[in-house]
Amino acid sequence: MQSNTHSHRDRGRISRETLDNAGPSRRTVLGWGLMTLMAAGCARVPSAPDKQSRTELSLLASALPTVWDPAFIHDVSGQQILQQVCPPLLSIDSSTGNLTGILASSASLNKAGTRLRVTLAKGLTFSDGTKLDADALKANFERWQNIATTPSKPSAIDTLLADSASHPLIERYETPAHNVLDVHFTRPCFAFPEALTHPGLGVLSPASFRTKATDPVTETIGAGAYRIENKATTTAAQRETSNTTKLKLRLEFIDERVATSSESPSSTTPAPSADANDTMASSTLRAAPEKDQAPRTVSFIHTSAKISPAKWLTSDHSSATHTDIVDAISIKEQKEVAQAGLRTLHRDPHSVVFLGFNHDDEHLRHRAMRQAIVHNIDERELLKDHYPESTLSANGFTPASLGVQPERPVLREEKPTEELLEAAGYTGQSIPLAYPTGVRLPYMPRPEATAQNIREQLAKANITTHLKPMRWDTEFLPALLKGEHTGLWIFGLHGLYRSPHDMLARLFSGAHPLCNARLTDIPQRLDAALGIESPTERRETYKRIQKDLLTDLPLYPLILPASTIALSRDVTSYPLSPYLEEPLEYVTLK
Repeated sequence: MQSNTHSHRDRGRISRETLDNAGPSRRTVLGWGLMTLMAAGCARVPSAPDKQSRTELSLLASALPTVWDPAFIHDVSGQQILQQVCPPLLSIDSSTGNLTGILASSASLNKAGTRLRVTLAKGLTFSDGTKLDADALKANFERWQNIATTPSKPSAIDTLLADSASHPLIERYETPAHNVLDVHFTRPCFAFPEALTHPGLGVLSPASFRTKATDPVTETIGAGAYRIENKATTTAAQRETSNTTKLKLRLEFIDERVATSSESPSSTTPAPSADANDTMASSTLRAAPEKDQAPRTVSFIHTSAKISPAKWLTSDHSSATHTDIVDAISIKEQKEVAQAGLRTLHRDPHSVVFLGFNHDDEHLRHRAMRQAIVHNIDERELLKDHYPESTLSANGFTPASLGVQPERPVLREEKPTEELLEAAGYTGQSIPLAYPTGVRLPYMPRPEATAQNIREQLAKANITTHLKPMRWDTEFLPALLKGEHTGLWIFGLHGLYRSPHDMLARLFSGAHPLCNARLTDIPQRLDAALGIESPTERRETYKRIQKDLLTDLPLYPLILPASTIALSRDVTSYPLSPYLEEPLEYVTLK
């Protein structure tokens, strides 16, 4: 066997250990500003007299949603669709990094961290005409709590409202005003206000709840800017009714937002004042979009066609093979888009791509084998023709922008690869390497190419693998959620909100962890971190947890991928966000 005394790992790493703040990067702020200026510039150019502005926006969807309930959505495509229909209470302002309101005008914690007060914007309604008030919000919290503490099926919110032993977080509720809900916790939870930006906590009309409230809803009735007019049921080569999810703008949503922003303090009944010791998380409501500029119709096209993004974007907008927005663009595709004279935008990294290990495998159960594998993967090779230049190597299991990356631990003993393989008892047996197909993901635009690259790198170190393609929606994702993958597999997680707890808990805690770490105290340590009042101390706790996990290698973080989005010529502005909370009512078209 080939001796390998020098690790490819050290040569390939692009260090980002100096990133220690949770705010947006300079590129994010400038990118937002640039698009705003572009939109303003276009607005000053009068349209041709015989040409009306387009009112329909079309997007190439990454995968067909398997459920239509935000609490049970596990893929970014479904989240992108449902956030337009049933958004969460809060969002993160991409230009400032601060929390801002979508449905709630404020959210605050008391000093002890045991009571959350949510004040809803007044006058909001669901798409069925019913009011979004404190009672409706209470019904949503009760449903979320029941879903999170029902271990029978994995949900997107398993780790939000219960700890590793499924102990409920919420003790009781109070409604001091028609638009104010007080949520009392059983234990301190200082990190919870930011969790209100989680797309799984999309607010639904109680009328849409099933008889058994913990079952996924089939009729998605939200209070967002859009309502669902048509659900896609299949994929097709061209755009057809059966493979298009169509959303319609709710003009009343914009009217309600305008009315809320113009309310005077004397014209409304004052809400109960917050305690003097309350910590305010959000005190402003996101500005209403211009009614005459927001797209009236949004169409998500679920396609199986092997057509390049550049061709989708450059074809006439009346064509069945036209779209205005394509997400998850690889470097090669980005060059083609640029050659066609179109624009691309880059989100800052807020995802992590991992290499998973099945610890029940007779070889991968040995840490020496896992060490040998990771030492022979050069992340720089994964970036070629796949990811934007701003993609980074991963120092930990969470995005670098969260500021909890640990100092790089010593992952190996000073032994050559051949000695590690001998210690693991490995003699060349082929190990399956699974990857998803039939999907375009922001954190992994070309899964097959990434898997092939890893296979080739390991082969040079006499580690034999064979590729195992698995369809994303029917094979790969179900196996991932059930922990049934064998051998090695490549997968990614996108940060759903700005918290280290988000990814770490999904990976290692809750009723359905994606990875069963051998360090059995990790769930309890994650639970304890939520009760730490000091943000600095909380960050240090997450650093220590990650360092211990990296030393044990339950799975391996490969890269922090930046994602690229491409726009047609008709799109003049787009609300880009590293968290993928991108409200399409703010898109403007020529």
